[in-house]
Amino acid sequence: MASRLLAKLDAAIARTRDPVQLACLRAERAGFLGRHGKVELAQTQLKEIQRQFADQPHVAVSGWLALAEGQIEHGSRLSHAAHDRFQRARALSAAAQMRPLQALSAAWLAHTEYVRCQRERMAELCAEALRLAAPDHHAARWRVNLTVACGYHFAGLMDQAQPWYTAARTHAMADGDDAAISALIYNQASLRGTQARWAAAFDRHCERRAVGAVISAESSGQFDAVSGVQSLSWLGPLLRAQLLVLEGRHAEALALFDECWPRSEPHFRARMESVVLADRAWCLLQLDRHAEGRVDADQALQGLQAPCDTDDRAMAQARLAQVFQQLGDEATAASLTEAAQRDCETHRQDQRRQAALLDAALDGITPA
Repeated sequence: MASRLLAKLDAAIARTRDPVQLACLRAERAGFLGRHGKVELAQTQLKEIQRQFADQPHVAVSGWLALAEGQIEHGSRLSHAAHDRFQRARALSAAAQMRPLQALSAAWLAHTEYVRCQRERMAELCAEALRLAAPDHHAARWRVNLTVACGYHFAGLMDQAQPWYTAARTHAMADGDDAAISALIYNQASLRGTQARWAAAFDRHCERRAVGAVISAESSGQFDAVSGVQSLSWLGPLLRAQLLVLEGRHAEALALFDECWPRSEPHFRARMESVVLADRAWCLLQLDRHAEGRVDADQALQGLQAPCDTDDRAMAQARLAQVFQQLGDEATAASLTEAAQRDCETHRQDQRRQAALLDAALDGITPA
């Protein structure tokens, strides 16, 4: 599938003669390539622009370079360095009164604050981006609408999230941005998957949710295969593996874990080790591979000491409680169940706070 956005950027680059405007367009193109998963090519193109302006920096070019660097970092490694680059792009564009770049930078920065669980800052930046972005600034508007949608979806408020998802899709389609559509499909599938896994751990009414989440996850992978989006290619299979566990398809889940988990980024593995290894241990036990399951369970238990989002830690503890109960360690299972319930309540408080912060920040602002 050929990208309409890439074709538009190529056409604009071909007809542009002003060197500053040309460099900004080329940086925008490199950022798109980075979001698409073509990281080496994107980095090569950025280095060419950096060399061109090394002796005489220009604030507009520097701002676009920072934004593109952040997009490449986020699209290739989910790196926290992306946050710093988006912050620089926003500061440069604000100082130079480059409103479109400021809106776009604020939109991307809001997303990284969402990932970092900085809920108040995320809500503030979403409102800023929506105030600054022109109605037809599709690049800024798909990004910020998707972030708001994810925020409400995380809070369990799908009815409030849906109009923002719809607006995000409308702007991504208008821009011909297949990397944006890929991000939308994946993020929605991921949150549906998280809710299905949460229901399995704490509500015990997960069968229909699990089926729908699996379908969403499979749709994400199918879109990327057709569109050629290659960024973070291990994330989709990891999500599908987690959902296959819910369906009791333990051998298939284990095969996917073994295929995608070693390819994930090291900092992601450190944060999510307890979550993945708990599910993997459960699969091994169901396949009568108890010795291996015990090894993974012990490693997952140790991994709970690493920094982790509250909802992920709660689900890891709930799964490990099941694992240790099956292994006959009732005391550890009981301790994990208590810890999971404490984190469950903390997560529900986080959900309520997320919704309240978005409601306050977006008062009077509608999806558009």
